[in-house]
Parts: sequence; C-alpha cells; structure tokens
Amino acid sequence: MLGGVFRSRLKAYASTLMPETVQEAALLGEKFAKRGYKAMKFGWGPIGRDARFDEAQIRAIRSAVGDDIDIMIDAGLAWDLKGALRMADIYAKYNVFWLEEPLHPDNFAGYRELAARTSVSIAGGEQESGRKAFQRLMDEANLDIIQPDLARAGGLTEGRKIATLAYDRHKTIVPHAFKTGILVAASTHFAAAVPNAPMIEYTVSDSPLARDLVASPIEFKDGYVTVPVDRPGLGIEIDEKVLHAYRVG
Repeated sequence: MLGGVFRSRLKAYASTLMPETVQEAALLGEKFAKRGYKAMKFGWGPIGRDARFDEAQIRAIRSAVGDDIDIMIDAGLAWDLKGALRMADIYAKYNVFWLEEPLHPDNFAGYRELAARTSVSIAGGEQESGRKAFQRLMDEANLDIIQPDLARAGGLTEGRKIATLAYDRHKTIVPHAFKTGILVAASTHFAAAVPNAPMIEYTVSDSPLARDLVASPIEFKDGYVTVPVDRPGLGIEIDEKVLHAYRVG
C-alpha cells in the first residue's frame, strides 16, 4: 500500500536521553555497542549547560564505543547560533554523525548559516506538521537530515510527500520515533518504502508506552531491524491490558 519496499532491513539507532554524568554516558554507550547497535543518539538532559562538560561527555562516549559506531547528538534547542557553531566544531573532532535541533525550530537563518559553516550534518523536523513546513526547513533552513514524526507530521500519506520533497532536494530522511512501539513500527514501514531513508530511530526508553504497549515489536538484531512484510498492517500486536491501563478519557 505504500508502494513497495526499497530495503527489507534498516539500520536502527539506539535513542536515549543523555545521562547526568560522564561515567554514565560512557557506560550507556558501551551497553548499546554490546547489544549490537551500530549507531546511537544521546539527547537533551545536561546538554547545553557547559561546553567543557559536553565535550567530556562526547569524548567518553567515543572512547567507549570506538570509531566504527555512529554517534548522534540531540541538543534539545540548547544554543543560539554562535553557541551551536562552537559546539559543532567540538563535535566534529569526535566524528559526530549529526547534530539535531541545536537551535529553535523557527530559526531558519541560523540553521542555514550553521549548516553552511560546519562539516557535521544538521538534523531537525520533529516539531513540524505538514509538508509545507518541511519544505521551508529544506529550502530556507537547508537542513541536511529531515526528521518527520509521523504522529505529528500528518501520518504515512503526508510523510511520503515530505520524503519526495526531500528526495528531490537530495536530502536524507530519518523519521523521529521516540514515544511508542507503534510509532517505531510505522516509521519502519515508512522508511522501507522511500528511497532516501536509510535508518530509523529505535527508542530504548523505559516508558511502558515504548516497551510494553506493543506485544510483538519490530525485531532488532545486530544493528538492524527487519521490515515485517509477512504480517498484516504494521506487523505488530497491541497489548490491550497496557492500552487500557494508560488510556485517557
């Protein structure tokens, strides 16, 4: 229904909050590497409070996981343009794959200058809804990696339109999928069905909505997820008990 599969396996990155200490950050990186992740993202938490501490965090993570694993940083809107430029230079030293949302989402001029002045790929888009907003991110902000959240951006149909806009502009799509196992499943099918989405976010949150809501989650193994094309719909089952336990209204 989405038009066919471009790839049956997708690289999946572990996505978690940045811990409060350097030691915890290193241990988390080591844990994800042992689980088979070939990419991992750390976000929010203490990022942006102190540049020296931020560098100590990324230095510890890189040291723990080695040079062959992709590391991404989600800054959580931490800086103005000058702060983001300073940190992009630091992150480049540790081969950070992308820097996500370092500026406020509507700072198009800032993003455009940041993207032009750093070798680190700049990512964003989880805040946006509808293809028109994403077109502005691509054309005015010149982001390198576009991150629609299907639960917010307009679902699978609008997501495909956004992916086409990105493809025409030679941009990479990596869907944002942190909240629930349902969103991870939808994002897996979406990414498999477009040519410019080589990776998905695979939340490792301890939230029951991320861990328990889906009884048969998308399978992760050796750094990749397999698209469940042999099962109906999104290829998952909802645990009704968990659904009703957290239902509102």
